[in-house]
Amino acid sequence: MKSDVIIIGAGHAGGMTAISLRQRRYEGSITLIGEEDFLPYQRPALSKGFLAGEIEEKRLYLKSQDYFDKNNINIVRSRKVVSIDRNNKIILLDNQKKLGYEKLVIATGSVVNKVKTNNREADLYYLRTIKDSLEIRKRLKNKNKIAIIGAGYIGLEIASIAIKKNLEVSVLELDNKVMGRVVSPEVSHFFQKKHQSEGVEFKFNTSVSDIENLDKQKRLICSDGSVLTTDFVVAGIGIKPNIELAQSSSLECDDGIIVDENGQTSDHHIFAVGDCSNHPNNIFKRRLRLESVHNAVEQAKSVAASINGHKQPYHQVPWFWSDQYNLKLQIAGFSQNHDQYVIRGSMEAEKFAVFYLRKKKLLAVDAINDQKSFLNGKKFIALSTEVSPEALENKNIDLKELIQQ
Repeated sequence: MKSDVIIIGAGHAGGMTAISLRQRRYEGSITLIGEEDFLPYQRPALSKGFLAGEIEEKRLYLKSQDYFDKNNINIVRSRKVVSIDRNNKIILLDNQKKLGYEKLVIATGSVVNKVKTNNREADLYYLRTIKDSLEIRKRLKNKNKIAIIGAGYIGLEIASIAIKKNLEVSVLELDNKVMGRVVSPEVSHFFQKKHQSEGVEFKFNTSVSDIENLDKQKRLICSDGSVLTTDFVVAGIGIKPNIELAQSSSLECDDGIIVDENGQTSDHHIFAVGDCSNHPNNIFKRRLRLESVHNAVEQAKSVAASINGHKQPYHQVPWFWSDQYNLKLQIAGFSQNHDQYVIRGSMEAEKFAVFYLRKKKLLAVDAINDQKSFLNGKKFIALSTEVSPEALENKNIDLKELIQQ
């Protein structure tokens, strides 16, 4: 069998690549191969509304089965691609079936970092798939205590939902602050205080040496010698790009699969998209590997355009978001290497934005319940326009007007 385009990975990036191809009137055959037994779906809600039981499963799906059928997109579920024969343009599935391709898109996403313990029987939960979210949701209903390893986005979002469901919540973090990799110390401190005011207990500068089973509970042996007893444990200690297939195929990789601005790999018949890809960013003048929905969607559009013969280079301001309690955190850009920051709005009122500058150029904005500042900040970053810290700080100045000048 042969398909004009084969997409390995039926997650958000892979699904959007197939959808974007058809939206661009691509007429060739498309086969989408996924390891899960689900249609392509959105992952962010897995630690937000879906985990809280506020969103139905069908709302996670990018499109219905009917859409894929009508648009002649063949979805192969519960199958893994084990090798790529680049010379003959053939992939091999785990059931020994071979498929030929003209263009191949690798959208293998990422895999969770695992906690190392001596106890192989340790009942540890990770949040990556619909099944994972459903398992954790079930335990949030019938348990009293939860221990969360990792104080990043995922860990804190799970903590906020567990608190709402009246569980005792403990968070263990290797760093000395929450979300240390993605936000400034000011924003980190704000979120830590919010969680503590809601009842979350933090243990910083701490790793887990081992997890022991104790009747129906778990004992976490911490690096400082202390012991924490809980009902169940969820780990959110980051992810890494799933590039094993690309590496075994001798594609160029370095913190992800190396692609150009059109998503093309070192093999001009093969593209990579989403969490697994490492692309050049012309705004920040460096390579980036991004773990975000925005990246998955926009890069998929670029790859689809390129395959369809109308190149549309991927040049975007990276952005991310997180929902915790009544707080919506929206981040645009990267705050590292800033030489100045200003705060617009009120931390006490839980509506503010932190703008990060370098030589009067805006590098990033962290906005909390302040979408206006987030959107305007994103435009400033995209335009690389100089802006005064005083103007950013002054609530009486309309930032939109500064952009238009």
